[in-house]
Amino acid sequence: MTSGGLMRQTVVTCSIVALVVAAIASITGHVGVGLGLAAGLMLGSVNGYLIQGLLVRGAPFVAASLMRILVFSSIVLLAALTVRGAAWTVALGIGVAQLVMVGVGVRLGLRR
Repeated sequence: MTSGGLMRQTVVTCSIVALVVAAIASITGHVGVGLGLAAGLMLGSVNGYLIQGLLVRGAPFVAASLMRILVFSSIVLLAALTVRGAAWTVALGIGVAQLVMVGVGVRLGLRR
């Protein structure tokens, strides 16, 4: 199992889930919620690539983790200013993307 395979499958799975969530939310009349969740899913899915890029550049793990927290928190705060009522959905989408990454990792680990 390579980290590249894990990250790639996470992005693909989150992309599919984001499309489904956005479609269902649009059909049910909750476009803002659906777009916020979809955006959070897409942002969260690149988390693995972000940490890998920071570590490859020689950043200490703690500094890389703090950088990611700062980046994701800034994005959620920006969403709060622009989307207002549905800003929490971006943070929720990022969290769900992390759960997807865990699920993909467990699935890949069990296949070995």
